[in-house]
Amino acid sequence: MSELIETMPGANAAPPLLLLQGTGGTNQEILEFGRRLAPQSPLLTIAGRQGTGAQRQYYTQTASSPARPEQVDREARWVAEQARRVCRENHWDATQLVTVGYSNGAALGAYGVRAGLFPGRFALLFHPLWLDVAQPVSDRRRDVWLSAGQRDPLVSVATVQKIATACDNLQMTTTVEVTGGTHNLTPQEVMAAYQWLAERLA
Repeated sequence: MSELIETMPGANAAPPLLLLQGTGGTNQEILEFGRRLAPQSPLLTIAGRQGTGAQRQYYTQTASSPARPEQVDREARWVAEQARRVCRENHWDATQLVTVGYSNGAALGAYGVRAGLFPGRFALLFHPLWLDVAQPVSDRRRDVWLSAGQRDPLVSVATVQKIATACDNLQMTTTVEVTGGTHNLTPQEVMAAYQWLAERLA
């Protein structure tokens, strides 16, 4: 359990970031990425419990086997529970939690936001995959930023737009950043995300 959860200190009064990794990502990589997005914020990453090493992820999904709804829901609830616990133990304000996710982690983040499981107002979701939400929850306070790459072979722009529309339908405010890139993040979208978040945390 302990190796799945890692924190990096910041200003305790600043909104904490919950960082959700892509498949095979590492705690160190995502913590460094989080520091670039929010230089003052306390950082928390919770890795997925499925697979190990380069195959580690939050839920299992391949081209031949779609995600299992019960697994996705269980893992999203577990991540939300751990995030609240870590915030409580560190005296961070969980109601200000900013969800940041990439790929598999962005998909789980989008699920947690739309299902009303993750606390906080802001979410940044880089190249999220689509996951069905059985009981979505409206939240007019929620502001969601999403990104997509026109040459991404794994997540199409249409998929990201579909998630944005689902959030819009839940009275959330959405921003979609489309780059000419692939599944890897581009400097353009990272800068756009940084500026979007900085404006809201100011």
